[in-house]
Amino acid sequence: MLAMGYKKCNGDHTLFYLCSKNHITILAVYVDDIIIIGDDTLEVVQLKENLRREFEIKDLGQLRYFLGIEVVRSPRGIVLSQRKYALDLLDETGMLGCRATTTPIEQNHKLGVESGHPVDKERYQRLVGRLIYLCHTRPDITYAVSVVSRYMHDPRSGHMDAVYRILIYLKKNPGKGLLFKKNRHLNVEGYCDADWANCPYDRRSTSGYCVFVGGNLVIWRSKKQPVASRYVTESK
Repeated sequence: MLAMGYKKCNGDHTLFYLCSKNHITILAVYVDDIIIIGDDTLEVVQLKENLRREFEIKDLGQLRYFLGIEVVRSPRGIVLSQRKYALDLLDETGMLGCRATTTPIEQNHKLGVESGHPVDKERYQRLVGRLIYLCHTRPDITYAVSVVSRYMHDPRSGHMDAVYRILIYLKKNPGKGLLFKKNRHLNVEGYCDADWANCPYDRRSTSGYCVFVGGNLVIWRSKKQPVASRYVTESK
């Protein structure tokens, strides 16, 4: 890719891009799966030809499925979801027939290190790991998953119950995802907030933020702060 004049993204070394005049072409690769996008049709065609000279490749047409993420196009925009991934997870855990809940975690929960008796560590880590991957298209469960991921080293029954609640919440709408609309602008908006010493055990706060580009959500995160904040402004 570098020999073709493409540059490697500093934030992701599997992402390459080429800017020419007012056009851009982007290639993302994961093992033997490749996505090519861009607004320069001629460059996209040329890139495919160059790749064919070096490798045996197959053009699958418009993107529909990539690493468990489903892509659906409609007049409103492009929708990214992980419906099949979520349904497979529910089926694996026996949750397909459960009654769904409206929230992924209890309000004002008091989960701590000593929340119940020890449970199967390997199973807990596997479930939380799969939920972390599901956060790629489900920002609504990001906070809940960040909470249960804190106890991977020593999971207890209370932590596992919180994981099951997230799964029960997914049952309500497993196909929920992200909608990317063409809003004719690329304005960048960011929002952040933090609770104030909400953890009753170490008095540390949890921060959350999200960033919109062109009116579409592109980045979000929820994370417990590494140190205790001395006052509300410092927490935020």
